[in-house]
Amino acid sequence: MASVTPATPVAPVAKVRTRQQAMEALMALPELKAWSSRIEKSSGGALRSALVEYDPQPRLIKGKRYFQLSFVENGSDAARRWESFLVPETGDDILVDDAATDKTLTLAQWRAATKPMERAGAN
Repeated sequence: MASVTPATPVAPVAKVRTRQQAMEALMALPELKAWSSRIEKSSGGALRSALVEYDPQPRLIKGKRYFQLSFVENGSDAARRWESFLVPETGDDILVDDAATDKTLTLAQWRAATKPMERAGAN
């Protein structure tokens, strides 16, 4: 009888997220949904929310590449940044790019420190 060699397990290949998928993941956050609603309602539709890539080069943090996106309030004459985020090409660990401290925060840290739903008028 021929011996059977077991197959070597292959690690699953992490699916690489596109820029569009990164934007969709970010807009799925409850805070950004609430902020978008607030911006449109409080301005009577004159202002809109948008995501803007603030650096087309992925940012490298601990060997992981992140898309650099800002959530903005978009008016006819200017866009005002509300918050900047780092969305990974692989994985689900969205980070917040805190410009005030020049540090990155996890979503949990950001939620605890800044209470972003209050900005939306929720809670």
